[in-house]
Amino acid sequence: MVRAILLGAGPAGERHGRAFRALADRCLVAGVYDPDPEAAKRLAMTLGVPWLEALEPSFQEAHVAIVAGVVDTRPRMARAALEAGLDVLIEPPLAPTVELAHGLLSAIVRAPRRPVAQVAFDEHFDPTVRELRALVADQTLVAVHVDRMDPGVGGPLADLDVVSDLMVHDLQFVMALTGEPIAATQAAGRRVRRGGPVDHAQALLVMEDDLVASLVASRAGGAKVRHLWVTTTQAEIRADLETRVIEAVRTTATTGRHESIAQRIALPHEDPAVVQAATFLKYVERRTAPEVGIGQAIACQEAALAILKRIELIAHRPAMRRGPQAA
Repeated sequence: MVRAILLGAGPAGERHGRAFRALADRCLVAGVYDPDPEAAKRLAMTLGVPWLEALEPSFQEAHVAIVAGVVDTRPRMARAALEAGLDVLIEPPLAPTVELAHGLLSAIVRAPRRPVAQVAFDEHFDPTVRELRALVADQTLVAVHVDRMDPGVGGPLADLDVVSDLMVHDLQFVMALTGEPIAATQAAGRRVRRGGPVDHAQALLVMEDDLVASLVASRAGGAKVRHLWVTTTQAEIRADLETRVIEAVRTTATTGRHESIAQRIALPHEDPAVVQAATFLKYVERRTAPEVGIGQAIACQEAALAILKRIELIAHRPAMRRGPQAA
């Protein structure tokens, strides 16, 4: 039986806590720690697990740590868990800066044993995304387009911009799909509320294999949308993660005629956080490298930073002059 502790009592901690609690035959959630003891007590009570008063002593209670606190605390708690010999599942983004995220690689090297260090990109394990990857596995990829929209402009300002909070998951999807790094980046975006983070972003990426990826992430509207389009030389495939439906159109040519064949696949409901937790436990039990590791997460965070820099560059462009140019 694997014993796990939750480091972080916010929404991400609760999501992961419920996922691991659903695997009670394989995992025992041994407690919750958070720098805010009241938050830790509330989540511990909700999950029906112990509240852990101190960080380092809590490591003695566990084999693995789920690092899901606020972004500023993640690198410190992840490093401490790794150096104590625990395997870790870390919520992205890994750290407030890329430099701090890179520091986790040295913590892995210093760990008493080779740890399993997985990053919690839940949608990588979504059944609709898994089916989409399987459909295009043997095809030549041409382009990818993603629409990701969350309602949420009203209320208090968000802690993270939409690139770091939402688009980073689509960056991971594209990188996992192609297996290639990004060769070129263009982006634009806007803040709906003055002084707040970027609420709407659009990025155009060119991968090293020439695949073109167009990503839109927004919390400036009123609807929740998760759409993925993949264009290959053989088909056009659209996936709706909200309805769990994939639609594919393939064109075949026979005796000079072109025929379109439509395919519709409805996927059963399956909580990707639970699938992810089960997969992480499998890696821990078998001592194998995870599918989504620290290196890929750092690449996603670097790509998100490049997109934000492009957005800021355009946002601070000089005002267009009217009339004749000054001599």
